[in-house]
Amino acid sequence: KFCQKFNKNNLSSFISSSVNTDRFIPSNNYQNDHKVVIGWTGTFGSKPYLDRLREVFFELDKVCDFKLKFITNFDYEIAGLDMEVIRWNKKNEVRDLQSLDIGVYPLEDSQWVKGKSGLKAIQYMAFGIPTVASDIGSSSHIISHLQNGWLVKTEEEWLEALETLIKDPSLRRSLGIEARKTVEKNYSLNAIEHQYLKILNKQINDK
Repeated sequence: KFCQKFNKNNLSSFISSSVNTDRFIPSNNYQNDHKVVIGWTGTFGSKPYLDRLREVFFELDKVCDFKLKFITNFDYEIAGLDMEVIRWNKKNEVRDLQSLDIGVYPLEDSQWVKGKSGLKAIQYMAFGIPTVASDIGSSSHIISHLQNGWLVKTEEEWLEALETLIKDPSLRRSLGIEARKTVEKNYSLNAIEHQYLKILNKQINDK
């Protein structure tokens, strides 16, 4: 709607971010035979969103055994919790993301966030990782609550979602499998390719 007023034909189309599903391949066994890993990936600009989960992680630590793994381009620490910070690099990106059992995508309700594409959620989901995301912006369109992921609004809901997923590997499996299907259908390179071509071909035909 914002872009339409800048187009001479009063037209605009939204095309989502996409991922290469031939490269982003699930490897999760959805078992609790190891310490469950809750992960986040992002750059320094998204650090304020990650900070919103500090208290949630402290509360979660009182009732669950888990590990945090953050794939970033900056240093980060939450004292007292089992956590690992990995520097992002293209060579190890797939392996590092495959090591996550649950992906988190915290956001705040702002105009900037409403313009974000939801790529983090799409990346997690491509790997079949059950994703817990703030019910804001694109996340609300990408994720169908408790079908292919878990949408939350409050700290209490964050805590409930993470505790439940840690303790219920079968739910992680069902959400993860549906998440992968969603990305293959709507957010893979192949799916997005057709959206671009549809618009470009229409422009050519109109001329």
